[in-house]
Amino acid sequence: MEPVMKAKAIKVFERKVWVESDFMGDKHVMIQHQDGKSDPFCYCSFHYDYAYTSNSTIRQTAENMAIALGATEPVEHKSRPFSVGA
Repeated sequence: MEPVMKAKAIKVFERKVWVESDFMGDKHVMIQHQDGKSDPFCYCSFHYDYAYTSNSTIRQTAENMAIALGATEPVEHKSRPFSVGA
């Protein structure tokens, strides 16, 4: 059996975590590593559907995920701009 190799973390970049809302009521948990080079990216999305979900449930679930990823309370919320076309 081969020995297990060990790794040493040299630097862990801080990250900023927030929740973005779009025009349809979906919530997107966003992350940006604070290394000065990384673009923000969507970690996960929670989709709103009036027949099956509620706004408060979607918001709370997105906030819980953001906190689990390192956001501090109160979680920052932003609105995505509405755009037509791609």
